Amino acid sequence: MASRSGQPAASRRRLEAEERKGEILDAAFEEFSLRGYAGARLEDVAVRAGVAKGLPHFYFKRKSDLFCAVLRRIIIPTWTDLAESATASDAPTREVLSSTLREMYRRLAANKKAQEVMRLLIAEGPRFPELVELYYHEVLKRKIAIWTQIVKRGIQRGEFRETPLVKHAQIIHGPVFMAAIWQALWGKNHGLDLDAWIESHLDLVLHGLERKGGRTKR
Repeated sequence: MASRSGQPAASRRRLEAEERKGEILDAAFEEFSLRGYAGARLEDVAVRAGVAKGLPHFYFKRKSDLFCAVLRRIIIPTWTDLAESATASDAPTREVLSSTLREMYRRLAANKKAQEVMRLLIAEGPRFPELVELYYHEVLKRKIAIWTQIVKRGIQRGEFRETPLVKHAQIIHGPVFMAAIWQALWGKNHGLDLDAWIESHLDLVLHGLERKGGRTKR
């Protein structure tokens, strides 16, 4: 049966359900930010979202499920596209690394909601280690894999020297993580000049990776 607008009723209901779910996730983010993970309650999320008291329980059986969904909505848009661009491009690896790094800064260090999630994890992590593990597997592990892939690409093409960094690629991501934490904790009064920070980061990484005086393989 179609609605007056011509849209099938079932499709309209699905759309409304997705909109309600999105409202719940937005409200949950606000509750987690305001009260912390321990203090947030699904009942308060419902009030903030303006939905029936039991509706968050319908979508999310446990608070940890709700937090997981918030994390995926805010900080895991899709990291696979960065991994794909690193392999699909035939550009020099320094350009691939540079563009990937700038994009990671945009998604994390310049993203207010992502900063707030990290602040929350730092505050709540010792009491709720499962949240830290979730962040590692859903976010950090994916980013480390991207950096490992880029470093290996540069070595295989003769653009980067052989380096133990290929086994510790999280070192590349460290300054991105640090910038996000800095902005979350001290950004209001002592914020970073992210453009200058990024250029300094690139200078450090590329000078450490690139071959000196050798021919670049294509």
